[in-house]
Amino acid sequence: MILQNIFVLVIIAISTLRADAQYPVPIPPGGRMAVHGWLILPWNTNATEGPIQAWFSHHVPEFGADSPHNFQIVLNGLLTPLSCFNTEPIAQPIPMPYPPRDPLIQYEYTITPPPEFSLNDLLLQTLTELKGSIYNGSFDTPYERIPIALGTLTVRELTTAVYLNESTSVPSYPDLRYLSYPRDMSSSGDTKPFQHMYFAHEIHSVPDFDHIIHVSIDTTQCHCEKSSPLLCNSKKILQQIRTPGVEWSFPTLTNDFQNRLLPPTVIKGRITSGPVLCPITILESIHCMIGPDFNHKC
Repeated sequence: MILQNIFVLVIIAISTLRADAQYPVPIPPGGRMAVHGWLILPWNTNATEGPIQAWFSHHVPEFGADSPHNFQIVLNGLLTPLSCFNTEPIAQPIPMPYPPRDPLIQYEYTITPPPEFSLNDLLLQTLTELKGSIYNGSFDTPYERIPIALGTLTVRELTTAVYLNESTSVPSYPDLRYLSYPRDMSSSGDTKPFQHMYFAHEIHSVPDFDHIIHVSIDTTQCHCEKSSPLLCNSKKILQQIRTPGVEWSFPTLTNDFQNRLLPPTVIKGRITSGPVLCPITILESIHCMIGPDFNHKC
């Protein structure tokens, strides 16, 4: 029994060391305790009830070495409705947009687990399930948030998890940067030339801003800076565009919240890891807060 306990402790220690190696700061289990909310960005679905597949963006991150929120996180999760105690024998559908039936999100939909939990445990992937209240709105919306359901958020993948370094020695990006996440994650989406995406502004240096938008990309209008048939055929272009968390640069705009992408702008963006350029149509701005503490609206 003693040997078994030692073995378990060794496995936990190794897992923690591996997770720490992914980040520039220590991630001790149980650390960064706080109430952590999540902005819900639903995927395309044919269903109008049951679990919702979505991207969930940390709502909101924050600079500060001592802050429990100092990570920009976008995760792949499943949101399952819960029945209300003594009022609903069966869980009701969550009343929120179901794309593509609902073409726009229009509001901020969030889930907040009411008790504090450790963000480190989430980063270490030892915490994979959160129960909480689902709202239309949040503390940053111009209207009082409206509770609409209860649900369980099951974390399936930490797609993006980046430490926010408050040091003034971290230079700002010279150009505007966003990270993209496909709205249609089905296998059929791999061949569709017209793509809907969620873009999250890449938070990098103080003060920065947290901005989530919904865009569309007509991939038939994409092209390459250089002639490269191996990289620039339609299949390769779609693969690059549909890679969750891929970074886009907008070299004609400086990295400032006043230059944030807003509808009905159409602007050319470039995937920084390759030669692909695409015209991007901004359809809606979903959420925007200004750093370093991200408690002021854009």
